[in-house]
Amino acid sequence: MTTGNLESPGAGAPVQPPKKNVFARIAGVLFSPAETFDDIARRPDIIGPLLIILAIGYVTTFLVMPHLDFEALAMQQAEAMRKQNPNMGEGDVERVASMTKTWGRAMGFVGPVLGVFWYLIVAAVLLGASRAMGGAGDFKQALSTTLYAWMPLVLYGIIVTVIVMAKGMVDPSQMATVVKSNPAFLTDMKEQPILFSLLSSFDIFTIWTIILMIFGFSAFSKFSRTKSAAIVVSLWLVIIVVKLGFAALAASRA
Repeated sequence: MTTGNLESPGAGAPVQPPKKNVFARIAGVLFSPAETFDDIARRPDIIGPLLIILAIGYVTTFLVMPHLDFEALAMQQAEAMRKQNPNMGEGDVERVASMTKTWGRAMGFVGPVLGVFWYLIVAAVLLGASRAMGGAGDFKQALSTTLYAWMPLVLYGIIVTVIVMAKGMVDPSQMATVVKSNPAFLTDMKEQPILFSLLSSFDIFTIWTIILMIFGFSAFSKFSRTKSAAIVVSLWLVIIVVKLGFAALAASRA
């Protein structure tokens, strides 16, 4: 009687670790991004993280909106309009103030959906940068990476909600500095809009997101982290320059 090693079919194939669920992946990208983004690159998913982002976005919106003082914002705009055009009638001022309040509330509820288009754009840009420089990856990997890398900003939204509800009422124009996570609170947005825009870009949660983008981009593109950092940071700086351009345009009109 002879004996031998019995091999099951596919025994020579590499054994992949079990797939993590969406909540395990969220925790993973926040605290062990290298390993987690490798897993996301192997088996990207979109529906789970996207639904979580949208759900949290709408919950925080419904909680925050009653605490935003759109009346104060409308009064500020009315005052600015009177300075620009002293002959403007009271009826025109009231109409613009009413539009400001309506537009502000509408954008608050449309915001989470508009965010989806932003994620698509970011994923497309990342994938385009990868392909242009000879990297790997497909759109599903790029979008999954973008959604999971966005989790620090989702956490930021939750913190903003808690602080706004604790304050009672908040001027919508001050929302960028409700959480003192960027140095923009050291300046006045009305008096120094360009500097305010620049400083608000260097937010702790934004930088955290950029770091996660670097890990994720490296995982699906097969670039080194140094090369990924150079690409992702360069794209981020372009966004900052565009923001400063809009801030300068708004300041020139004011």
